[in-house]
Amino acid sequence: MKLTIREIAEAAGVSKATVSRVINDSDAVSEETRKKVLEIIKETNFKPSSVARSLSMKKSHLIGIILPDLSNPVFSKIIAGAESYIRNKDYSLLITATDFDIDMKIKHINIMKDKGVDGLILVTDHGSEEFQKTLIEFEKPIIMIGSDSSLPYIPTIKIDNYKASQDATQYLIDLGHKNIAMIRGPLSDYHSGKQRFLGYRDKLNCYGYYSERLVEEGWYTFDDGYSAMEALIKKGNLPTAIFCASDLLAIGAIKCCIEHGINVPDDISFVGFDDVDIARMYNPSLTTIRQPFEEQGDLAIRIMIDMIENKNSIPNDEDSKFTTSMKYKLVIRESTKNIK
Repeated sequence: MKLTIREIAEAAGVSKATVSRVINDSDAVSEETRKKVLEIIKETNFKPSSVARSLSMKKSHLIGIILPDLSNPVFSKIIAGAESYIRNKDYSLLITATDFDIDMKIKHINIMKDKGVDGLILVTDHGSEEFQKTLIEFEKPIIMIGSDSSLPYIPTIKIDNYKASQDATQYLIDLGHKNIAMIRGPLSDYHSGKQRFLGYRDKLNCYGYYSERLVEEGWYTFDDGYSAMEALIKKGNLPTAIFCASDLLAIGAIKCCIEHGINVPDDISFVGFDDVDIARMYNPSLTTIRQPFEEQGDLAIRIMIDMIENKNSIPNDEDSKFTTSMKYKLVIRESTKNIK
C-alpha cells in the first residue's frame, strides 16, 4: 500500500511539515523526531514524490547535457560515464544535441534554463559572443568537457590535445616515417581540430618533415575520412603514414585504401584518435590515442552534483580557473609498421 505524507505524519504523531523537513534533511527537527519519522519511512518503503520534493526545495533534480552529435560513439561514452554514477542518485539527465550548430546550442541552453535544470554540462565550447552571453545569463552551475571555457569560472575537463598529437606523430617518426600526412578536423574546432593539427605540424617541423600538401580536412566522420584519402591518392606520391584527428576519419581512410589496393600497414601506417570501440574491432585494428571518455563523464557529474548541493563550492569570480587535465594513452595495434 502506498502511503502519503499525511499518513506518515499521523503514524509518527507529527505534522506534515515536520515529515517534509525530515525528507528534505532540514536542521529544524529534533533528532528523536527525525529517527521516529525515518523508521516509519523505512518500514513502509515510502518514496516521496519527486515533483513535490522539487517544488519544496526549488530544485528540479535534472542535469542537462548538451552534445554536438548523439550518433558519435565518443559522446555516447561520456553519457555512459555520467549515467553510471547518477543512476543511484536522486538526479536525472536531460540530454540533447546540436549537430555542431552554434545557434542550436544557444537555443538548447535556453530550453534547459526554461526546464529549470539544476546544472548544465557542455561537451566542447565552440561559440560566439552571443553564446558567451547565454552562458553568463544561465546563472546555474556549468561544466565544460573537452575544451577550455570562454568564461574562467567554469570548470573544464579535458586532455592535452596538442601533446597527444605530438606523441602520436613522434611514434610514427620513431617507426622510420618521414612522409607523414594528416587528416585533421576543422581549425574552427579549437581543441579537436586546431590543437591536434598544431601538435602534428610542430612535431614534423622539428625534423623538417612538414608539408602542407599532405594535409586534408574533414568533420571527424567515416565518409570525410574516405573522401580525404581519395584526395591524397589523387595527389600522387603517397605518404607512408597518416595521422587522423579521429578514429572514424582513420577507418574511412583505411577503407578507401583497401578499395584502391593499398595495403595497411605495409604501404601506409595509420594512427587515429579517441579509441572508440570500432578501433579495436576493425581489421586491421587501429593504433590510436585513447581518451578517458567515461571517466570524463563520471568526473563531470560528480563535480556538478557537488556544485549543486554545496553552493559555496561554485566558483563565482573572474580570477578562478578550475581545469582538470586527464591522462591519455597511445594504444599500439595492427595499423602501424616499423619501416626502418
